[in-house]
Amino acid sequence: MWEIGIIEFFLYVTLAASLLAPIFGIKNDKSVWPASIGAIGIGTFFVVSILTFYASLTNYLTFYNGLVIQDSFTALILLGASIASIIYIIAIGNDGLKWSSRPALYSLIPLVLFGLFFLSGATDALMIIASWLLVSVASYVFVSLPDGKESKEASIRYIMVGMIGTLILVFWAAVFAISPRADTNVFLLTSLAPTTKVGLSLAGLSILLIIAALGFKVGLFPFHWWLPSVYGRGDGRGISFVAGVIKLGFIAIITRAIVLMASSINGSSSIASYAALLIAFLAVASMIYGNIAALTSRNFQVILAYSSMAQVGYIFAAIAAAAYFAGNSDMNLLKLALFAVALQSIAYGIAKTPLFAFVGKTKRELSDLHGLLSANPAAAISASILLFSLLGIPPLLGFWGKLYLFLSASGYSVWLVLIALINSGISAVYYIIASRELLSKGENHITVGKGYTAALIISALALLIIGLYAPFLLKSIINIYY
Repeated sequence: MWEIGIIEFFLYVTLAASLLAPIFGIKNDKSVWPASIGAIGIGTFFVVSILTFYASLTNYLTFYNGLVIQDSFTALILLGASIASIIYIIAIGNDGLKWSSRPALYSLIPLVLFGLFFLSGATDALMIIASWLLVSVASYVFVSLPDGKESKEASIRYIMVGMIGTLILVFWAAVFAISPRADTNVFLLTSLAPTTKVGLSLAGLSILLIIAALGFKVGLFPFHWWLPSVYGRGDGRGISFVAGVIKLGFIAIITRAIVLMASSINGSSSIASYAALLIAFLAVASMIYGNIAALTSRNFQVILAYSSMAQVGYIFAAIAAAAYFAGNSDMNLLKLALFAVALQSIAYGIAKTPLFAFVGKTKRELSDLHGLLSANPAAAISASILLFSLLGIPPLLGFWGKLYLFLSASGYSVWLVLIALINSGISAVYYIIASRELLSKGENHITVGKGYTAALIISALALLIIGLYAPFLLKSIINIYY
């Protein structure tokens, strides 16, 4: 297919930009070339994501002899990651040029996007490990990029978590390789075929391990213990990209891996129901813990950290439904569940990226943000719109994301939807409290900065525009292949 050649060309341009950006910053510390080249890399990946999405609407795209397959689900998440990356580069703006690590900053952004393409579309266990290492190592460095002690401390904590996750992932690959399957390639993520109790145990252990490994990366309960000390205490300008962009790739691959491993061979899968039940339980625990922890805090960055955990819980409710539908060959509901995961992930990434960057630039306590409406009306209103999208207020994208999440999950368990709705109501309390502080009038001398204000405005408009288009987009998602 001619589309594959064009996509690969722009993908390699993205990689070239990541390699060239630091070279142009070596001789001249004041050079803007690293930022310019990094921006080119982001732009070319945006083209990659658009081309991949539209080409995948009619058929899935196969790269590198099937090691990477992009369909409309993964392509949609890549498109969200590219939009969030553009928002991030707008937010950082002049700040990034002042960092001592700026050549690495503008190099790592396109490099991560390049890695996300392979991570999100991987169909082979070894490809997952390779792309995982590329994206993970880059994310460890990214947390430490802003100048300051807190960035370095948060990076060290994140590295420790990453080491645990990587060890579990390698263990998963080993267990997966010896699990019974229908395909001769022991590393290919095709349907498992357990026919004995031992086979069923190995298949179940394989799914449990992939959930644990990727659960560390996305902040899923009970693998979340690192989240408040990294997302909540690190410099928000570094956390912004990790939480709003990189996490989308891990959500994509955990969804793909679980769906493929739970898929049925002859109409039903013996492990799909167990996998769905486990994921549903972890989703509920993540919602409850994240919302209650956010509710008890008045630190805006901590609220954003724990609300990220709650958002992951909502997304995993749809992943649980997707696992169940894949195991019972219900393709229509499977497509709805996957579309819901992708849409909510995009809404999450577009909202969290500028919010974390904003709090990293300004102050963390809600009391310090009181009266921002008087100092910077555009930033205050836009930030509140982003919070309303996370809450799920129509017609913003977050509303449609949650609506499709709940609709897809209702096909699996009404109780799961009921718990998610209750938790969404709980989250309204801290979202409204935060927006009330931002929209209150009073004396406030915080300087937000033009780049951060522009990023907030663009994100708010994006969530509104995509939200208006989201119902029509669902009709276009007619082919999701596994």
